Amino acid sequence: MIPSKVLDALIADTLEFIEGEHAETKWERDPVKLCQLWGIRYEIGPRYMARSRDQDRANDLITVTADDYGSRYLFTVAHEMAHILAKRGGYVRLIKHYHASVPDMRRHIELIINYAAGRLLMPAPDLLEAWELYRDRPDAVLHLMKLSGASEPAAMRRWTWQDVTAYRGAFTATENYIQDVTACRAKVPFRRHDRVPELHILHPDVSLISLGGGRVMGTIA
Repeated sequence: MIPSKVLDALIADTLEFIEGEHAETKWERDPVKLCQLWGIRYEIGPRYMARSRDQDRANDLITVTADDYGSRYLFTVAHEMAHILAKRGGYVRLIKHYHASVPDMRRHIELIINYAAGRLLMPAPDLLEAWELYRDRPDAVLHLMKLSGASEPAAMRRWTWQDVTAYRGAFTATENYIQDVTACRAKVPFRRHDRVPELHILHPDVSLISLGGGRVMGTIA
């Protein structure tokens, strides 16, 4: 995810623009319908790709490798749609100009687009519903996955980074080893691949839920 110190006004405007475009569709989830509503051609091709021309929206195009509605497909299509929306709004050009000092512009833009893709896949109403039902428990992450079809890592990061001014962290562990971890401001007391036996005893402040098969998910807030 994007470090909170990099989330400046321009990036906030970019994300707000993309989220606003999605809100106008009444938070449509189906990628094909979204492309239709936004006037984006949607085609099967040899690879995932987004193409957008500043003065020729009629030829905006997304290609996907197959009509597979798995979690990886959904996030990738959301990523490509976010690319096109950001370019339509003029934000890619602005980011390249005002963030010219970043060492790797392509990676910088990809991180922003990934962040936007998470918002397209798991929009604000999903977060609100998860909060109303589960507050900051790991059940909220599982609920995001259920609503959106997002992968576990994507849902963890969307939940954790929903508000960059708040302190949140999430992780998964398998047989006492940390499998994945993400944090926004919160200090998570371990890293990926760390061995942490007796999680519930050593870290009683962590909210845990069993995922089955010796796996657990935890949240810190």
